[in-house]
Amino acid sequence: MEPLPGGVPTVAGRTPIACQNCANAKTGCDKRVPCSRCAEKNLPCAARFARRSSKAAVRAAQASAAFQQQMMPTVPQPPQPAQPVAFMDLDPTLPKPDDPSKMSTGSPIATMDPRMVENTMRKSSPPHSHRSPDSFPSPHSRVDGLDEFMQLNNDFITPDTNYQDMLVWPEYPLDLDIYSNQLPMTRPDIPMPSFTELSDMSSTSASEPMTASSSRGSIHTRSTSIMSTAEFDTTMKPAESSVGIVSDSMIPEFEVVIAAEDSWPLARCNPPIYSGTCPRTAIVHLECLERKSKEDGTWSSLEKYLEKVDWDSTDASVVPLTSRTRDRMLAITQSFLQKALEIHRSGLNNGFSKTGYATPSEFNFIVLPPPKILEYFLRSYVRSLQYYYPLIVAGCVDPNEMLLNNQASTLLVLLMIAQGASNVPMAEARYLAAGLTETCRISLFDIIEKDVELSADPIALRCALLFTLLGAWSGDKWLMDISMGQRGMYLSMLRHAGMLEPQPSMIPTLNSTTSTELQWRAWLHREMQNRLVYNWVMCDQELSLFHDTPPQLAITDLQCPLPSPEVLWLASNSEQWFANVQNIYGCTANVNPQLLSSPSLTPSLCELFQDFIHDNLTRRQGSLSPQQLRLLLHPLQALLCHLRQMLSCFSDVLSTRRATSRTVTKASTMLRLEEVQALLQKWYELTMSSSKNDPDCGTTRCNLVLYHLISLNAVTNFSEIERLARRDGFDGSFWELSLRHKRCVYNREEAIFHCGQVLRLLRSMPADRRPCWWPAGVYRATLILWADSVSRLDPNFHKAQAQQQSSSPASQHQDQRPEELSGAGASNAATSGQSFGSGNIVAIDQVTPEDPAVISYLWSGGDGTPVLTRRDGTTLGLDKPSEVIGYGIMSIEEGVTCRVGDGIKRKLITLNSNWNVDGLGATTTA
Repeated sequence: MEPLPGGVPTVAGRTPIACQNCANAKTGCDKRVPCSRCAEKNLPCAARFARRSSKAAVRAAQASAAFQQQMMPTVPQPPQPAQPVAFMDLDPTLPKPDDPSKMSTGSPIATMDPRMVENTMRKSSPPHSHRSPDSFPSPHSRVDGLDEFMQLNNDFITPDTNYQDMLVWPEYPLDLDIYSNQLPMTRPDIPMPSFTELSDMSSTSASEPMTASSSRGSIHTRSTSIMSTAEFDTTMKPAESSVGIVSDSMIPEFEVVIAAEDSWPLARCNPPIYSGTCPRTAIVHLECLERKSKEDGTWSSLEKYLEKVDWDSTDASVVPLTSRTRDRMLAITQSFLQKALEIHRSGLNNGFSKTGYATPSEFNFIVLPPPKILEYFLRSYVRSLQYYYPLIVAGCVDPNEMLLNNQASTLLVLLMIAQGASNVPMAEARYLAAGLTETCRISLFDIIEKDVELSADPIALRCALLFTLLGAWSGDKWLMDISMGQRGMYLSMLRHAGMLEPQPSMIPTLNSTTSTELQWRAWLHREMQNRLVYNWVMCDQELSLFHDTPPQLAITDLQCPLPSPEVLWLASNSEQWFANVQNIYGCTANVNPQLLSSPSLTPSLCELFQDFIHDNLTRRQGSLSPQQLRLLLHPLQALLCHLRQMLSCFSDVLSTRRATSRTVTKASTMLRLEEVQALLQKWYELTMSSSKNDPDCGTTRCNLVLYHLISLNAVTNFSEIERLARRDGFDGSFWELSLRHKRCVYNREEAIFHCGQVLRLLRSMPADRRPCWWPAGVYRATLILWADSVSRLDPNFHKAQAQQQSSSPASQHQDQRPEELSGAGASNAATSGQSFGSGNIVAIDQVTPEDPAVISYLWSGGDGTPVLTRRDGTTLGLDKPSEVIGYGIMSIEEGVTCRVGDGIKRKLITLNSNWNVDGLGATTTA
């Protein structure tokens, strides 16, 4: 007996269930094909069965469904561009666009529910959705619009939706058991629409922050908990600034990036959130890069920017890219981006789309900037990083030659471009930098996994170094976390490759039978490895300093030779190199080759540090280079970090019962701390002596900033200062504030002095040639000065200060130079506020350590008035915390804008709003 027309086809061993549309709408279905509901609404309808009994049954069901699909009358629909709803635009009160031409276009969907096109057009995001964090409320506080957004009460949920992501919304639980096991979560026959898509992130208005609009950039991480509404609001919108400093030069930012800033591994001055409740940002950067590649005139604003830029011809040269090189780079970058998008979209593909796209029209592509812009980015890389991490052979970057090698070399060029773009104050450059960084991170890990020998390849490890620097200072929470986490892995690769081990000397001799060209090539290969090792050492020291963690490399591990003089490294050919070798080492035919292999000519950092602590540096040839002096800070910081950890373990109340000669006490640890401070003082004197030859050396200024930041760790406890800023365990009383301040700042005068020097030195650097961590340096100095200014609100502060000054005569430190004052032995006399101060005014961010005003201030135990200097030359005292924070924000704004700097500015504004300390005294005493 044949089935009735439109009835359910007979399939042996199968039980018919509701069609897909009725199942989505959770309504009854008569299980006919088409069912009455689908026929009434002109919806495509196909039979579905509870379970399969055999492969033949499955094939029969598929054939029947295809037959019914062909026979069903269709209603002509004009092709409409599918515009997925932006996740951050849930507010139904926002204006809806009337002009369809303003919407992003997509592939026409002919076989999908026609109401999806209608609803999508009706709910598309407004063309100007980049509201500022203050005026654009958090989407989590508007979940009342989510039901309509999901279209649950409109009898529709697209089967292409990632149900796992939706399950984290407890307000709208979904019963997935109603779907049979063989139901595909995606439909390969049509382009899979994104759950959300990036909004138009036009940078025409610098005052319009971007809104996070990627589906994967939602306020949750899959399979993790979700933040509450209150928590999300505090992390999505910076607090209103009572400082009154919000720069128009800040580049628009994604809301999810701002939401994740309180989860940074550094600059933790506000109540933190943790990774389980942080939004995902990596896919946002990738989709932003993908979307920008599909727009016309993506790089036009960058081209206009370059027309106004004065290219400095004194920089290390960059060979212009040929058209063939750019095409090759574009093809390789395309594959890298495809891989990154596949990984991040794997939760949506569910294994059905192996290529990451359903149709050729959905192919993910990237459009790189024109060659001139890429060349400028490479020049920007040289300008911003070469002074601090010298790894460019002969001072010349040739991307055409680098791309002829392997994938690692291509990754290196892309990371150079990303590093250079991150220092360009343009929104498009920031999009490119973040997208390329995440793309290269995934590809770097992938190529090392596929070829384990690359774990010992200098090019791959150089890529790892560049990614670590890019990620750690990217201002993106997830890139910062991953770079810090993978730092140990890459350092282990460096160690296991044998690059830290002692090596024979590579200094040539004239009586060698090897040609000069071969000697130069061999020396270059070895020198590149040695420089790579010590670039990692500098990176390890900086990251540990700003994250308040011990360095991961031990001084005893660093046995490979230190980098050779720059004049050898920058030689462009073998003849020039050999002539410089003769000038430096006096290499002649009569010299004994055994003498040339003396460790005094090619010492390791371990040997150099041994000579340093034994006052035996005079046996070294010539004075120490700025780079060698910088490397000496690594073991000094490691010693100081260890002692600070030891001191934090001693209780202020409990004491050792029976101390013996071998008992570690607080007093003995303090003596060791004084020894480390004496070594820091010795380092400072060496630096001042060597800087006379080149007083404007950028590396020396960077070294001095690091020296003052390390010295601050000897007289302050920065982790405790950040805990105070977060109000961890703080009851708000002046008594508690006084106790907390004693645990934060051990020596007020030295702390203020070093903070002022950090700010002075950073300000003296060219804005586009500052180290990548410079905003973090401003942040640390500002927060220490803020913690000191908070204590001045205590009415008892000035009484104690007057008593302490009367009991601490100025002659107390007459036998010490100002730079030799240590946190352990110096007076803890309080520095007077401007309204209560006596003596001279000391502009701590303007004067040098040798200035008589600074000497008088330090020797007298704080007899003077320390002040900071604004841009217009006016001064501000250190007795108003909000003004101190405002000064820190102003200092960051003076440099080139970057994502980490913008994030730190927002953190400082939020800190000032959270405390509002200027009225604390009046409120508490009332």
